[in-house]
Amino acid sequence: MPYDLVRLRAFLSAVMLGVVAALTLLDATAASAGKIKMAFPGPVTTFSLPYLVAQKKGWMGDLEVEDLHVTGDANAMRVLLSGNADIALVGMLNVLASLHAGASIRAVHSWQPIGDYSLVLATGKGSKIADLAGKTFASSGPGGLPDQLPRLIMRKYGIDEQSARFVQVGGHAARLQAVIGGRADATLVNTVTALKGVQDSKVTVLTKLSAEFPGLGYVWNVVRKESLDKPELAAAFQAMTDIGIRGSRYIMENPDDAAAALHERLPDLDLAFLKAVVRDLNGESLWGVNGGLDPVIEEFTADLNMKLGNLPVAPKPGEVLDPRFVDAALKTLGPYQTK
Repeated sequence: MPYDLVRLRAFLSAVMLGVVAALTLLDATAASAGKIKMAFPGPVTTFSLPYLVAQKKGWMGDLEVEDLHVTGDANAMRVLLSGNADIALVGMLNVLASLHAGASIRAVHSWQPIGDYSLVLATGKGSKIADLAGKTFASSGPGGLPDQLPRLIMRKYGIDEQSARFVQVGGHAARLQAVIGGRADATLVNTVTALKGVQDSKVTVLTKLSAEFPGLGYVWNVVRKESLDKPELAAAFQAMTDIGIRGSRYIMENPDDAAAALHERLPDLDLAFLKAVVRDLNGESLWGVNGGLDPVIEEFTADLNMKLGNLPVAPKPGEVLDPRFVDAALKTLGPYQTK
């Protein structure tokens, strides 16, 4: 073989080794630091509190997260599936429906896996569940949980659900405003919205969904299945899982400090009020202290929605949940110990 050709091959081999080394270093750097986009189905509220705590405590490390706030679960899912977000916080019913429609997605963890809903009735319209008979409910739209669950509660307590009327309004704040403004008598809203209505003497909380249906799920953090084995994204998903578990545990142990982190993002709400909200949520044990991927919650939520007619079939946990990041986190953090 000519000498020059030998030297050329040696040179090219060295270059290739250098390229491989550079790419390996790049992957390692991306795995330890990077930037991802996360979609949320609305403005900042309590379901992202573990994340807010982690940001305030400086637990994010080198990971940079760009928050994308859209309107509703369906839009958050669309942003994820279009590739405009790497991870999305989405209501469990929408996740299950999207899977049935053929979306290739998996839930990787949850910061708030248990349903955060209170059934409220306008002040002066009654104080007990039996008073729901004949009332008008503000809902998010046909088929949604704020439409379906009040019917289920009335059915549970022997109240004629056909006597109720439902008007489509929108999100939590809009539904509460509909009740305050007299357009509706009752509605289903999250705790921070319900307690604001109670504080203003506008509504009475009749019951909480965590008491009526203890296994009903709330939200998952979801990714495209194709993203799971990409090193730079897998590292980010692991980091988001880790900080979610740490943040959830911190909220349980330091509710007032957690409320202060929420107050920084919601300055229009009084800090003392937010402290009461967080303590109320802690009493319901809603947080993902162990990663939030309990298969029992998935099964109950899927089965209930199938019975309500929201899903044609109830997918099994293995079709929905990918616990690899939660399992890795718990190997380091251990299971949560109730204090």
